[in-house]
Amino acid sequence: MNVAIIGCGGMGRLHAEMAANCGLRVVACADAVRKAAMSAAAPYRAKAFENPMGAIKSKEVDIVVITTPTPTHEKYVLAAAKAGKHIFCEKPFGRSSLECKRSIAAAKKADVKLFVGHVVRYFHEFEAIKAQIESGAIGEAGWVKLYRGGIYPGNAKSWFRDYAQSGGVTFDCMIHDLDWVRYVFGEPKRIFCQALLRKTPTQLDYSQVTMRMKNDVIATIIGTWAHPSGFRVKVEACGSKGMVQFDSSDAPVSGEARKTASGPTMIVPMSPVAVSPYQREWEDFLGWVEGRSVPRVTAQDALRAVQMAEAALQSAEKRQPVKL
Repeated sequence: MNVAIIGCGGMGRLHAEMAANCGLRVVACADAVRKAAMSAAAPYRAKAFENPMGAIKSKEVDIVVITTPTPTHEKYVLAAAKAGKHIFCEKPFGRSSLECKRSIAAAKKADVKLFVGHVVRYFHEFEAIKAQIESGAIGEAGWVKLYRGGIYPGNAKSWFRDYAQSGGVTFDCMIHDLDWVRYVFGEPKRIFCQALLRKTPTQLDYSQVTMRMKNDVIATIIGTWAHPSGFRVKVEACGSKGMVQFDSSDAPVSGEARKTASGPTMIVPMSPVAVSPYQREWEDFLGWVEGRSVPRVTAQDALRAVQMAEAALQSAEKRQPVKL
């Protein structure tokens, strides 16, 4: 099958690499910055497009990969679905739950597969923690704490600095952990969030979520774009019989700097394993496309993660807990 990459920054290049690792052929790379499209296309001898719609409509393309800014996801999902292409969309699925619902409806109507890249579900460390919890190794789970933080992505003019587009660290980064907590512990009951909620672009963001699940587990999630360099992830899960924990600073997990189209770097967490978690999510997606398996993460899961992130931002604005 042939792949088109829409958005040729750090994540677009990463997904092109993973698709190629899975035996797919990258035939088109599209980016509004032509230099970025050409650079991404070169290793695969793919065609470079400045207009993403041209790549999406190309007859030789079977799968469209969307790694553009979050508010543009719906536009490209709808176009890809209309063109009859299967879709791999980076998280967050959309900037609003309404956008996500329209995307799901379009994919269903076109009878194409729509996958959203919640890659934390595929990280071996997180898999191991989930297995320990589900095996009863820590007894009855009562509290889980997650921390995810790194540099502020993008440059001074980056879309990440515009909270209307990115939602800040709460929406763009912590959505990974909101999704994983729901994946492990089930549906949330209510959420309370304290966040900076910057009104003007500033190279600093911090947010903390406290969430009670329907099974009464308490989750604390901290997200930060305030590190001077690097990237760090921490997890602690406590139960009636003990605790399981992971800290990336104590394990050989790295943060890989990748160039964006405009030049600055972003940090992509990597894992020192034979098969990358990013490749594993691609293998899961392809198993679904080829009718061999059901994916670990669904578009409905991605929609629910967006709803949780929306609730967190609503809580931070109101300074009150929000029911889910």
